[in-house]
Amino acid sequence: MPAPGRIAGLLPPGPRPFAAIPQYGEFSMIRNGVVFFALAAAFVLAGCSSGTQDKEQVKAAVTRYNQALSDGYKNLNMGTLLEVAEESQVNKAYFHMAALGESRLRMVSQLKDIQFSDFRFDSPSSARVKTREKWDFQHVNIDTQKIERNEQNFPYEVNYSLARRNGLWKVRAVETAVNPAGTAGK
Repeated sequence: MPAPGRIAGLLPPGPRPFAAIPQYGEFSMIRNGVVFFALAAAFVLAGCSSGTQDKEQVKAAVTRYNQALSDGYKNLNMGTLLEVAEESQVNKAYFHMAALGESRLRMVSQLKDIQFSDFRFDSPSSARVKTREKWDFQHVNIDTQKIERNEQNFPYEVNYSLARRNGLWKVRAVETAVNPAGTAGK
């Protein structure tokens, strides 16, 4: 029968190699404590960098969404919005664009300023963020190219819901509160 701590036939007979290294059961609480501390530190560090990275990715997704939305209104085509938003949100934008088109108007808009706040990550694949945005926009008559409405620095407070699909954040839903006075809205 092999000596305790030896695997039959794999270790030569004689003194136990590395005898100073604790075996299973010896100092297990110390070893488990060290392993737990190392894993906890790794998770904390990974969580910090991941949170910052996720915030930046969410900001980039919202920025791409706003640019694709602006392009869609200008070109009367919301197709590129599908790259940055879920289909249900694209449909909402499409119906608004179509309603303007039925009135023989198209919207030309430009995001002038955006401030992000209140990032919330409900899960690794779900996020919410609030923004304060200022837009310039014009309603242009499709037939005459005459500007029928012109707004400068129009303020919005916007709540975005996003979902991560295949590693990319996409806008799931948008709730907009118009804030024409430029003060805190509800």
